[in-house]
Amino acid sequence: MILRTLSLLRSLQGASHTAKDAQATVQQACDYRWLRGELHHGAVSGPATALADGTPAVTIILAYPATRARLAGGRWPEAVEERARCFVEGAHACRAAGAPAYRTLESLSRGVAVGAVSVLKDTARLQYLIDQHALRLTWRQPQHLPDALARRLTTGNAATPGVFLLSLKVPARREEVELSGAWLDRALDRYRRILPRHSGH
Repeated sequence: MILRTLSLLRSLQGASHTAKDAQATVQQACDYRWLRGELHHGAVSGPATALADGTPAVTIILAYPATRARLAGGRWPEAVEERARCFVEGAHACRAAGAPAYRTLESLSRGVAVGAVSVLKDTARLQYLIDQHALRLTWRQPQHLPDALARRLTTGNAATPGVFLLSLKVPARREEVELSGAWLDRALDRYRRILPRHSGH
C-alpha cells in the first residue's frame, strides 16, 4: 500500500510535491465526483448565462434542505435577510452543500483505487469550474423556490430553516443538457484541456 501511494504521489504532481499537495489534489477530485453524482437531482434554471471568460453557459440548480447542522457548520447569519445575501463559491460551495471531507489516508486510498490519470482529470474539471466562477451556494426560503426545484427536495423536510441552492454553470446550450455525470464530463472537456503539458514534454 505504501509503495502504491508513493507511486500515486509521483504520478499526480511529481516528486517535488508533498503528500499534502497530493492529498489536496485527490480531495478536489473527490469533490468533483460528488458533484457529478448529484447532477441527476438538478434542474435547469433561468435564461442562458455565461462563464467568467464569456463562454455561453446554462445554469443547473441543485437544492438541499438547510438543516441546522449545515447552517451551523457554514456559520451562516441568524438573521434571514443577512443569510439571503450571503453565498459561498468554488469548492467550498460543494463542501457546504454536503460533499464529504475525506481524511488524508482515505483520500490517498481513493486516488490509488481510481488511478492517477482519473484523479488528474477530475481535479482539472473542478478547477475549470472554480476558475470560471461556475459554482455558488446560496440560501433561500422554501416558498421562494420554483416548482421544478421544490419537487426535487426530499419530502419530510418542511421544518428545516430554508433551502441551500447550489448553482452550477456549464458551457452548453439548454437543449443539450443531460442531467448525468457523463454529460457533465463531456461538456467540460469540450472547453478545457484535461492534462496540461509540463515543461520538457
